[in-house]
Amino acid sequence: MITLEAVESFFPDRTVTVEERAAELGLNPAQTHMFRRIHGLDRMHYDPDLSLYDLVLPAARKTLAQIDPRSVRYLIYCHALHGGRSVGPETAQNIKQLLGLENATTFALTQQNCAIALSAIDVAGALLQADGDPEARALVVTGDKPRHRAAQLVMNTCVVGDGSASALVAWNGSGTAVRSFVTRTRGEFSDGMMSSPALIRAESEMRPRLMLEVMREAANRADCRLDDIQVIIAPNPNTTLWQDTIKDEALRSKFFFDNIPRYSHCLASDVLINYVTLGEEKRFEPDRPAMFVAIGVGMTFSAMVFTPSSNTGGPRS
Repeated sequence: MITLEAVESFFPDRTVTVEERAAELGLNPAQTHMFRRIHGLDRMHYDPDLSLYDLVLPAARKTLAQIDPRSVRYLIYCHALHGGRSVGPETAQNIKQLLGLENATTFALTQQNCAIALSAIDVAGALLQADGDPEARALVVTGDKPRHRAAQLVMNTCVVGDGSASALVAWNGSGTAVRSFVTRTRGEFSDGMMSSPALIRAESEMRPRLMLEVMREAANRADCRLDDIQVIIAPNPNTTLWQDTIKDEALRSKFFFDNIPRYSHCLASDVLINYVTLGEEKRFEPDRPAMFVAIGVGMTFSAMVFTPSSNTGGPRS
């Protein structure tokens, strides 16, 4: 099965409050109040002088420091932004060269937005399984550096911060075991933020049902129930989206939301960032199933069940 051998995250040093970032974006007092009091934001890391490579390479290098880089057979760069100037067709190859992974097959994945990291883990596992070398590894690199206001402030629902993450993936390794992966894409909502009001309403009505269906199927494929899941790791757009999506309070209580006020929304990277935080804070119970979930604008719904290993982090004594 797919295993996560190491996951690392990175943030620039500069931290701003939601009020400071709102002022930089030209928001009015009512919008600023909404992001703090309703959507649950507090502060975030944001450095306008940081390049995309400055953002994504430190987490990747921390991950590679734990292995022989020559074992990396595949490098997958995940990004949410597409169709603009932020990420070009050469970006993945540049990351490969800057990391010194000359022997790795390299490509980028996009179009699934917040859900892209989970698909990348699944793709990495499939490649490693087909490759057949038990020592081979895949490096998943995530992160975006939006330069335009429309990508920094998403429909009055989230303010984008700076953060990145990288994951080292193996096939039948000794790390965190991925037990199932389920994903559904509803193409009729592919216009995303540019959808008509009628489509946005239809998506909002459909979202809770489809997200729950995907989560239940992922749990079933992993031979467990949602009641057995110890923690659910989701992206960090805001607290309101998840309150509207997960109607069952008992299920919603399993979600990890602590990083929303700490980091806000870091494009393509939230789920891996949250995984790192839970491990560092020793909040995983080893050998008990946990779950990644994600909703990517477009609309992609994904859920992945995994079992943390004893090296991932456990409860504090």
